Amino acid sequence: MNNILIELILTNQCNKRCEYCDLDFRNKSLSYSDLDLFIDFLSKNKANYTINFFWWEPLLEFENLKYFLEKSKKYVNRFTIWTNWFFLDRGKLDFFKVNNVKIYLSIDNITLWKDLNLDLIKNYNEIININFINDPDYLNNSLDLYEKIISFWFKNISFMPVYTTKKRNKDNLVKLKIVYDNILSNSVVVNLNSFCYYNWFSSDKQFILDTDWFFYSDLDSLLWLQKQYNIIDKNIVKDIEINTKLISLYDNNLSLEKVISLYNKEKILRLVLDIPKSTWNIVSFKIIDKILKYNYV
Repeated sequence: MNNILIELILTNQCNKRCEYCDLDFRNKSLSYSDLDLFIDFLSKNKANYTINFFWWEPLLEFENLKYFLEKSKKYVNRFTIWTNWFFLDRGKLDFFKVNNVKIYLSIDNITLWKDLNLDLIKNYNEIININFINDPDYLNNSLDLYEKIISFWFKNISFMPVYTTKKRNKDNLVKLKIVYDNILSNSVVVNLNSFCYYNWFSSDKQFILDTDWFFYSDLDSLLWLQKQYNIIDKNIVKDIEINTKLISLYDNNLSLEKVISLYNKEKILRLVLDIPKSTWNIVSFKIIDKILKYNYV
């Protein structure tokens, strides 16, 4: 049976406008009828599904999320969600805990987040992975915030340097190494992960279902994420769109077999290898991968 990961985008809105984010915000969301179509698709196309509620801020559509999860969980092996913490409350956390939803909670180092309610979420640390986002302009805050996070016994922490929208220079690359090495040397009590810039194909086939009802082929959201940023050349956006757009949720010929048959690994591989070279500072990112103990591919 196929292992299938689907990034389900419930909305193109977010309650925050983080400095390092340049996403295109639109007033679009999936409706109940859209979600019913997707649930019907899952029921008719058996697979080992992981559904990840992802981008922009899925908790803005919590009622839709709850509706979908409760109706689809008999067809899905695993649910995850990436979210900022602002809409979390005890009711939502209890719902996620009961339904075994893994939470990737994004916290950045732009401020020390003095209003972060760690007292609320500390009792749910077994289902929470802290996605610790590091902005290059605020690295001086990173160690203080890290100490605050681990003081509440969050054992799963992912270290993620901001990329694409922020320029890197020698000074902040040196600071990044100091911060990461310091965290690494004191990470006995936590499971510390990090995100490299050039992920490779996983054993799961990965897709995105967006608010325009289309499935896109995906590689850890790397290409599709790039497509959203306003800083990327229009020709590159078009290239990603042409080569990753697969089929509509409303297509009469929709089936998992059809979606998989349109997934062209060679095209994605070319995009992954070629497009970053023309959009990113590849030297800086090779250094970042080295800092994070990854061998550059």
